[in-house]
Amino acid sequence: MLSVFFGELSEVITNPARYFKDTYTDDWITDDLSKEMIRDVDRSEVIGPRGIDSPVFGGISPRELSGGVKTLTAIYKKPERIFIDSACGDNCVKWLLVSAY
Repeated sequence: MLSVFFGELSEVITNPARYFKDTYTDDWITDDLSKEMIRDVDRSEVIGPRGIDSPVFGGISPRELSGGVKTLTAIYKKPERIFIDSACGDNCVKWLLVSAY
């Protein structure tokens, strides 16, 4: 479920990209929905759990994905947590709605 909060909250993850880098596991990247988000938002193809083919940078690791994809993936994989989504651009909006279900 998508929830929007205003004001101060405790235990909010204010740096989702850092949270992703410190927390993600291989299955976060190889999951079908994650692959779709990576393909759509970053225009990149998941080759394997530690390899992604980016049209801009060539071969990259999951740590080099955009902040938007990192945030979306963290929201999807850790729905019990509260994330600030300021790294998400317009190309992430539809995925925020998908992650809400």
